Formats: sequence, structure tokens, C-alpha cells
Amino acid sequence: MNLTPTIETSARRLFPNQSPEEAFVELLLERAQKKLIRYQTAIRQFQTKYEQEFEDFREYVLSSEPSSEVEQDYFDWELAMTAIHDMRAEIERLKAS
Repeated sequence: MNLTPTIETSARRLFPNQSPEEAFVELLLERAQKKLIRYQTAIRQFQTKYEQEFEDFREYVLSSEPSSEVEQDYFDWELAMTAIHDMRAEIERLKAS
């Protein structure tokens, strides 16, 4: 890994017991975990707002003519569901490295 001297110095100060590569992996892991929490929070907000799980909400949306707000919430909720799976997979990959 080619790092500028400034970045390498900062990595050694902030992560004194890790190589720069290990520090980088830890930073990526932290970012993935933060994103996972953000998506989980979004899902809980949608569940609270609509008082149902995604699959029930999906059936409602697909069988009706929802308002533009409901339709946008559907897309955002679905994105959050997909992103959770992606972030969990990413976290597992990073932990394995």
C-alpha cells in the first residue's frame, strides 16, 4: 500500500499497534458498520410510520395506487433492505481479511 508520509504517520499515531493496511481495514469496517446502523434505523422508522413489516407494505403498494410519498417510501425502504444485506456481507468480508 503506497501512502503519503503524512497519512502513514497519522495511521501509526492513531493505530499504534496496527500496520497501515490493518488500520485501513478497521476504518472501512467502521464505515460499513455505521452505514448498517443508518439503514437499520431507516427500516425501523418505516416500520413505525406504517405500523407493518416491509413485505406487508410491499403487497399494499403493489396492489394499490399509492401516493407519490408512499411510493417514494417504498423505494427508500426497499433500498434500505437491500443495503443491509450488502453491508452485512461487506462487514463479513472485512472481518475475514
